[in-house]
Amino acid sequence: MLFSLSHGTRIVQDTAVPQPATDAALTRGMAVLENPAAQMERLDLKPLSAVVDGATAPAPEAGSLRSMSTAPGAFRYLFRDAPGLPEGPATLAALDQLADSMATETTGPGDGSVAPIFTYFGQFIDHDITANTDREVAGLSEIAGDIAPMDRIQVEGELDNLREGTLALDSLYGDSPGQGAFAAKLAGLMRHPTFTDKMRLGVTADSGDGRPPLPADPAADLLRLGFLMDRGDITVAELNALPPDLRANFVDADGPIRTRAIIGDGRNDENLLVAQLHVAFLRLHNRMVDLGHDFEDARRLTRYHYQWLVLNAFLPAVCAGDVVDEVLATGAPLYAEFLADNPPADPAKMPMPLEFSVAGFRFGHSMVRGGYDHNRFFGRAVAGSTQLAPFASFTQLFQFTGSGKMPSPLTADPKTSLPGNWVIEWDRFVHAETPLRSARKIDTHLAPPLDDMINQPANPAVMRRLASRNLRRGYRLNMPSAQGLIEAINATGLYRPIPVLTPEQVAEGRDFLTGPGLDAATPLWFYVLREAELVGGNHLGALGSHLVANTLAGLVIHDAGSYWNAKIGGHRWSPHLFQPSQPIDSLKAMLRFTGLLA
Repeated sequence: MLFSLSHGTRIVQDTAVPQPATDAALTRGMAVLENPAAQMERLDLKPLSAVVDGATAPAPEAGSLRSMSTAPGAFRYLFRDAPGLPEGPATLAALDQLADSMATETTGPGDGSVAPIFTYFGQFIDHDITANTDREVAGLSEIAGDIAPMDRIQVEGELDNLREGTLALDSLYGDSPGQGAFAAKLAGLMRHPTFTDKMRLGVTADSGDGRPPLPADPAADLLRLGFLMDRGDITVAELNALPPDLRANFVDADGPIRTRAIIGDGRNDENLLVAQLHVAFLRLHNRMVDLGHDFEDARRLTRYHYQWLVLNAFLPAVCAGDVVDEVLATGAPLYAEFLADNPPADPAKMPMPLEFSVAGFRFGHSMVRGGYDHNRFFGRAVAGSTQLAPFASFTQLFQFTGSGKMPSPLTADPKTSLPGNWVIEWDRFVHAETPLRSARKIDTHLAPPLDDMINQPANPAVMRRLASRNLRRGYRLNMPSAQGLIEAINATGLYRPIPVLTPEQVAEGRDFLTGPGLDAATPLWFYVLREAELVGGNHLGALGSHLVANTLAGLVIHDAGSYWNAKIGGHRWSPHLFQPSQPIDSLKAMLRFTGLLA
């Protein structure tokens, strides 16, 4: 389990201990939520059911969760010998000037045709498969001042992916490898103590203004530390006994951080939108149990649906359609060759291309809005509701999380639960409508809040400027130039040749790129955004599409335990075989299935 993982912070993991095996039987129940003050009662939710539970049964042993004893996966370059950027002060100066030019939204094309849910589904995916490229790791984290590209062999030797690199949802289940004693205990507490096939969910607090009508039950928040402490599952003495760096993730100057989410990856409580998406996937697992599946089968089916949605909903939404079709039809051969060159010691782990993690998959940063039509209280009002604000600001979406400590003074316990009036209304996020109900176009401009991110450390200041951080990080980690990468991909002959932008197309409106040669050897992250911008900004261009589609499809295709390799009656598994009448074949269908969308 990964604890404090906000950008720029140091990785903290518990000391690993052996995980005991257990064959304990798991009970089956209905969708589960908890409220320690309530008596047990049934809520008829048609078609969902819930149990309000003051559960007292002990938590399952940690060994009932999948445990791995080997090291996490590895970051590797797709093409270790591809040329990088020109080195020297002129390049650094141009990178900083480029960041300045990206910081204003005024010249950007604005609203795109992609539904905003895909911005945060992309972030959820990223947190599931990668961790560590933005953290304090040896000299790799130094991106301020006069820096130079590091040796690529050194980068690969020192930069570990703290995720397994598979789309297996360890970020949801907390079953990442090398669990220590405290992490294993938390992973166990994430399972409901009475209905142990289920994952625990948190209950929202009374805001005084009501809450959206869905879900029909109160289970619309993440499990949080305060609830576990009130039950006696976690004690102050236990937190104080943790090593200092680990304790800092749960205790600050004011005492225990009662709002701290107890989830597999703390980054999924970094902003409210991805936190609410995490809630949706927890509910998906629990609905699988409602259908009669035990924990292991429910987890497998949740993974299958998630993986299917990544390849069949996410990729078509953000990538060029012809590239997605070609990659899937050919079995992601670019990733296949990468995997063959970098075989993992453990087949359950997958190597991760640095070009994808450090550059290509960061295209989603340009899709982020400065504010959202979040719900009837913080967005467009509906009949019978009181609008508290015209939209939810970027700042508020970070405040109403565990780290933000839920600042509303109206909550029953303002330091424990999400106020009910901040529950998301997903119907505002699953369609691309304007204004405020679409993602921003994929382009070379970022929303203003990303130029001074208040939740990031002020020292070094570059960490608060997303464009500066991405550009300098890519330079420090010695990313191949975009043109060098295209040349290497084209040389494989695996695909139709990827076209190369001309220096004039790259540098249009940014003549300062020409002097140090960045118009012809361009930072990969910027190039991916620029080529998307030139094809209209509603999906990635050729290079970006290949990086994203090959990596994500490759992770699924080459995972023996994925839906791609599961057969039912001689056919590859699909949501249509699982539930033919109402297949979970879109994010909208998934949200309906979990009771979060009408």
